[in-house]
Amino acid sequence: MLGNGADLMECDWDQGIPAALRIGRIEGTAFGIETADRHSFFTLAPERFGARIIDDRAVLIGPENGQRDLTVEMAEGSWTASIASTVGPSRLSLAASLTTLSPSFFQDFVLRAVFSASSFHEAEIGGERFAHENRNLYHQHAVREAKLSGPNGTLTVRVTGAAARSWFDQWLYVRDAPEGWVVHARLLPREPYARLWVRWFNRFGRISLPDAASRAVLAVPYFREKLWYAAERGGAGALQLQASGLAGVPAEETLSLAMELDFDIP
Repeated sequence: MLGNGADLMECDWDQGIPAALRIGRIEGTAFGIETADRHSFFTLAPERFGARIIDDRAVLIGPENGQRDLTVEMAEGSWTASIASTVGPSRLSLAASLTTLSPSFFQDFVLRAVFSASSFHEAEIGGERFAHENRNLYHQHAVREAKLSGPNGTLTVRVTGAAARSWFDQWLYVRDAPEGWVVHARLLPREPYARLWVRWFNRFGRISLPDAASRAVLAVPYFREKLWYAAERGGAGALQLQASGLAGVPAEETLSLAMELDFDIP
């Protein structure tokens, strides 16, 4: 525990990253990064596929500071990443940088946190206010701040840094997922896209159209309107069929995100 008192932050560390966080009756977990291309998905959670960790080093492991450095090979690129965390009495600071080792494609780059559904009663972002209803809806806006609140306290999320050159725009979302409140600071590709991608994930496998076929489909305005990030917009139970754009990033370029999580406990 950091500080003196029952409502100051406790943090469990795993390989240089906060594995679990507790402050009062608020519980957080699943801190880290995520990214994907058309044929692989990187996360620190078990759902990773098609991405191979080449090197993994815990440089610092608490009690106040942590750092984990990774080298990862994806299906459509390779990169190194450094994830740094600082834990204070009522603030968690997270920062991540990713440097490409080869020309790489990205669907997004994410700095993330998850809080139990019981930690907060509602969230507020981009003028929206909503409760946790297990709808798995992406409440996503091009903003730098969101709040989660309830009788247990208030969490203010601030994106404090984003470096993406001309390839990405910075977004922030809160999602009422089955596992809890999911918070993602996110870099999403901006036009012109290096690749367009129509994909369908189902229980039998993953179907992915190549760039030329995806462009042909999305050249029809009706299909583009219906498919563009459709699975994210659809929420729980939505058909996992959607279209999106990918950014192409040359070798030796760096992307970064940073956010602060400030807790106010009554």
